[in-house]
Amino acid sequence: MNSLNAAQTRAADALWGHYQQGIDLPHEAFVELDFSDGLAIQAEIRRRRLESGAIQVGWKVGLTSDRARKRVGIDDRPFGHLMQKFESGVSLLASLVNGATIEPEMCFTIGERISGVDVDPGTVPSRIERVSAGYELNERRAIVGGNLAMLIADNLTNWAIVEGSGVSPDEVPDIDETEIVQYCNGEERFRCTHREEVDNPYVSIARLAATLDRFDLALEAGQKVITGAYTRYSVAPGENWVAEYSGIGRVETNYE
Repeated sequence: MNSLNAAQTRAADALWGHYQQGIDLPHEAFVELDFSDGLAIQAEIRRRRLESGAIQVGWKVGLTSDRARKRVGIDDRPFGHLMQKFESGVSLLASLVNGATIEPEMCFTIGERISGVDVDPGTVPSRIERVSAGYELNERRAIVGGNLAMLIADNLTNWAIVEGSGVSPDEVPDIDETEIVQYCNGEERFRCTHREEVDNPYVSIARLAATLDRFDLALEAGQKVITGAYTRYSVAPGENWVAEYSGIGRVETNYE
C-alpha cells in the first residue's frame, strides 16, 4: 500500500474534514500538488470511506479523449471511485445535487479480475461480463476550483451512475461503431458514434488497470466501470432523459 507524503496527508485530511464535517477546505492545501498527488489523495479518501463502512460500486476512467488530454497536457488516465449506482428508470430530485449534470457513458461489468501495468486491450472483452447503456451523474462541487490535483482528489465530480440494459461484449462486433442518441422529454438532443468522442473502451480499461496498479489496486469481478462521456447536460425538474446505444440497450433517468 502506498503511503502519503506530508503534503498529500495535509490535503487528504483537509478534504476528509470537508466531507465529514463540512469544514471549509483550504484551497492552498492543493496549490503545489500535481496529477499524481491527486491520485494518491483520492486513493486515501477511498480507503477511509471503505473503512467507514461504505461499499464501492466500481470505477470511472478520466481523460478518455485526445481533446481532454490536450487540454490538461497529460497523457494519462486518472481514476474515480464509484460509490452509488441506480437502475434505469430511477426518479431523482434535481435539487438533491448541486449543479447536477448528466452524461451518457458506456458501463461495463467486470467478470474476471483485470490488473497490472501491461494489460493487453485485446484480452479485455473476454474478462467483461456485460456492457450496458449508462449515465454518469455529476455534481458541481465548489471545492474543485481550477486545480487538476483537487479535481482528481475530489473524485472527478462523480455523484452516481445509472445502469441500463446491456448485452455480452461478444454481441457487439465493433464497439467503436456504437451509435449513441440522447433524448430529453422525447426530443433528440445529441447523436454521435462512440469513436467520434472517446477512446476505444477496452484500451481505456487497460489504461485504468495500469493507473490503479500504482496503488496496488485492480478491477475486481462485479465492479462497474464507466469509460468516458459523449456529452454533458445540466438537468432540471420535470425532465426525462433517455440514451439509446445501438446494439447495446437504453438507459433512462427522471428528475423531479
